[in-house]
Amino acid sequence: MVSEVLPSPSPEVCFQPAPGQTVFAETTTGSGFTIYAISNRLDVRIHVSVSTSAVDFSLNKVPAVGLAYYTFKAVVNLPESEPLTLNYSYTVDGKTVTLDRPAIVMPRTCQTNEQEFRTVVELEPGQDRADIKIPWLKIDEWQGWVWVRPRNTWIEPRWITLKELPVLLGSHFFLLQPVNPTIDPAASFCVYPCSTAEATVHLSSARDGEQPNTVYARVRRAKADCTAKVYIVGKITTRADVFESIDGAIEMAKEYLGTSNLAYQMPPAHDRGTLWPHSQLGFCTWSSIGEYVRPTNENMDRLVKSLKDADIPIGSFIIDDGWQDIRAGMNGIPETTGLWSFDIWDGMNISFRETVDIIKQGIPTVENVGVWMTLHGYWNSIASKSPLVAKYKMKPFKLSRDCVPGLTYDGFQMQTCTQPDEKDYIWWLPPKELAYQFWKDYFSVCAAAGITFAKVDDQAYCSFLAGVEGAEEAFALWDGMNKAADEIFGEGRVIHCMAHYERMFNGDIGMGLATNGKKVVFRNTNDFGLPRPNVHRDHIHYNLMNCMIISRMCLIPDADMFMSAAQWPEYHAVLRAFFPGPVLLSDRAGEHDLELIYKLIGRTRSGVYEVIRVPDRIQLLRSRIWDPTLASGIGPSIKAAARFPVANASSLILWSSRDSAAYASTDILVPSDISDALGTTGVLSGTKYVLWFNGHRTAIYFDPSLAKLDTPLVEIALPPETPEVITIAPLYSLGGKTDSIEIACLGLVNKYASLAAISEIEVLTAPECLRTTVTFEGKLGFIANTVDTSRIRVLLNDAQVPYKAEVLDGLSASLITVEVNAGAGVRGAADALGWTIDVCVAASD
Repeated sequence: MVSEVLPSPSPEVCFQPAPGQTVFAETTTGSGFTIYAISNRLDVRIHVSVSTSAVDFSLNKVPAVGLAYYTFKAVVNLPESEPLTLNYSYTVDGKTVTLDRPAIVMPRTCQTNEQEFRTVVELEPGQDRADIKIPWLKIDEWQGWVWVRPRNTWIEPRWITLKELPVLLGSHFFLLQPVNPTIDPAASFCVYPCSTAEATVHLSSARDGEQPNTVYARVRRAKADCTAKVYIVGKITTRADVFESIDGAIEMAKEYLGTSNLAYQMPPAHDRGTLWPHSQLGFCTWSSIGEYVRPTNENMDRLVKSLKDADIPIGSFIIDDGWQDIRAGMNGIPETTGLWSFDIWDGMNISFRETVDIIKQGIPTVENVGVWMTLHGYWNSIASKSPLVAKYKMKPFKLSRDCVPGLTYDGFQMQTCTQPDEKDYIWWLPPKELAYQFWKDYFSVCAAAGITFAKVDDQAYCSFLAGVEGAEEAFALWDGMNKAADEIFGEGRVIHCMAHYERMFNGDIGMGLATNGKKVVFRNTNDFGLPRPNVHRDHIHYNLMNCMIISRMCLIPDADMFMSAAQWPEYHAVLRAFFPGPVLLSDRAGEHDLELIYKLIGRTRSGVYEVIRVPDRIQLLRSRIWDPTLASGIGPSIKAAARFPVANASSLILWSSRDSAAYASTDILVPSDISDALGTTGVLSGTKYVLWFNGHRTAIYFDPSLAKLDTPLVEIALPPETPEVITIAPLYSLGGKTDSIEIACLGLVNKYASLAAISEIEVLTAPECLRTTVTFEGKLGFIANTVDTSRIRVLLNDAQVPYKAEVLDGLSASLITVEVNAGAGVRGAADALGWTIDVCVAASD
């Protein structure tokens, strides 16, 4: 018998630091700098050239998770004062490949103090605009992430040097690292242009006639007949902590706005007799019935029956675009459409109330039904011949592309300024003094039909309203809409969508001034499944990058809907589990992944299904902000962490993120990553931890007291489209001083946000137990550092129950799982705190 010789795989090699990346290093006498490489080939020879010498990498045996890759390392001498240039190459199959870009290591030879920068711009009465130089933001000294508005209603992060700062497009936030070697290489610089209720501001590069190589503030008046101010602030910190600079800049802006002591408040859990819509699993019709397909009695009935037959416990339901009574051709060309009345369109063939009844009677778990609309009624505002025009004394408002310069327009789209003739850039709107009444009447009609919340879209397009009058109208529309929604539906029951503009991202709404500290739900990014390259990867990236800013403001970030059985479903589901905003499905009828859906939700003791998710913001790892996670070839993944203080634990989440999903993501996790995930106050003194890789069902131990910050803990490789959730949990010693067993609680291991189910955890002494209280049904998991579990017993609400023990290969440990589902009760039963599970360890004989 002749065995088949399989060909070797094509070589894949990546480096840390990566080609083109600049990192810094502390300098000590005789210090060396360690470089790591990862490859899919064990026979590869990897080299780094430094000055006139070359150093070969050697195999570095590190615990590996996921795909079969190998870790290599090399150590080079670090100069005391000069940048170190690393030129990489590797040889395999008789061929040598030299990478075209070097990595740069900046020795930390200078350490500077924190610095603050402030520019206040005043518009005198009668002055409607100003273009002001920002001299302290020098374009040849910084590079990094800049949040730019490249689309009508969306702001997205871009990696640029400040020399490449857009000339026309507005930039709304900066997170920068130095490229000038005279600046402390550990510095991070956050710049925040802060708008107010009187004027808006963003930044751009110099335009024709302005001083070259200079950043300018573009200021626009939003309130007539007053002295209007805006503020541009910057904060440099030097402890390699990007969050310090972000927090510092935002706090400086709050000082100017007078909101430093304003406490941000989440919406009430109950209001008007129903739960807050976003505490339960939601559903949206947009992708489910077909985008741009209008809802009808028939397709809605079919969809509702599908959800009921699948036994999906939907708690809130959004009827998206298409339900309204609209008319075409009255506000420009025949394709444009405007709102005609407050009623439902006649194609439903049933009333507004009957439409809501189809949903609530068809899916008994639905408590809240919401509807979609735009901040100006419909895409092209109110139809010019609508009876609403006379009733609310509406008048035409001019829109102008000059209000948001630099955007490209590729043919006609829904929004008004894509029409071919500029004379049609007109919206019919109620005057500012009637904006609140318009919205109160509209929402009252909706409420009478059974609607309890709204998704208000296209909000940022109001920044196209021309002149000071247009800016005042935009403010009045939002203020009136939000006030009316709070009164009619209850507080915090609007999803503010397509709302990426100065007032929300940089101004009085985002800072809580407009709502007196009441948080509002804010759509964090563009749609999840658009036909664009890298759309799914970028969706995760944009959400996490935006959340880094938005979660520090008076906003609740919403990651958008997704589909449970199409378009990278688990990739998106994991993100939603770690976001505080709505979790919305948009499945087509009959296309549901129930296993995935139930990893997002859980049933309480009262029998109600709720979303199991992070209690606070998810954050990117601060030391990984600068990693080239979006580059081609193998290389690092997107990484973020969520902390669960009640459980003394954290989740570290990875998403494979390479360009075009053509290669695996490969990472070397080091102790500083774990400490970062736990937080400076989250590491328990004298405590060891376990890292549980949920998708791979394996674990490693981590002892913070023994680990060096840059020593590899584990190498993990994820194939394209794949996320991984790593639970970082402390080990508690039980069962005696000399023969104890160490046990860590992993939370509900059949849920993505497993730790979110834990409401309390403590160690009891008589008997020695680890007591965990959880608020949802599920499979509660523990790691015990023994393969002999005979000394362990488990109590559920004080009654002994069986458990399953699974030996983990190569770890001398066991995974213990307990089914938590007793006494769930029925819907409406009196609630309890949850279930109490005691894992007790008897002393050995």
